[in-house]
Amino acid sequence: MRSCDQCGTTLGSYGPEGLCPKCLLLDGVSEDRSRRFGDYELLEEIAHGGMGGVWKARQITLNRTVAVKVMLSGAFARPESVKRFRAEAEAAASLQHPHIVAIHDIGEHEGQPFFSMDFVEGQDLSQLVRNRPLPAPQAAGYLKIVAEAVHHAHSQGSGG
Repeated sequence: MRSCDQCGTTLGSYGPEGLCPKCLLLDGVSEDRSRRFGDYELLEEIAHGGMGGVWKARQITLNRTVAVKVMLSGAFARPESVKRFRAEAEAAASLQHPHIVAIHDIGEHEGQPFFSMDFVEGQDLSQLVRNRPLPAPQAAGYLKIVAEAVHHAHSQGSGG
């Protein structure tokens, strides 16, 4: 099995240029230490998956903290993957709900599709329940919030 040339992460079927998605993105970020990505200064990676990564970032022109989701395969991505990534951003951008993050920008930087959205401070649900189950009333409260947001997305034709 192949590994990333920079960090040693197992690549699986992915790995253009011998790099994992995270190292590929960092390799594509300008050489100065600011980790500049277009109008964004990438501060820290907050999530990653098979299609891309999400970064806490500072939008330079508006001096605000946002989250930036980057499709890491960029120029190597299959057209249907780029289409799905863009459709995700467009669907989310059409929604206005207190429990659905707002999309601010969608674009491409040096061949890498991205979109920016609200940055929400705090733990994600998997971190919250990692070491112990939630008390039933708290879990029910979260489930109600998620269900209402998903219902809103479905009622708007976005599929959640």
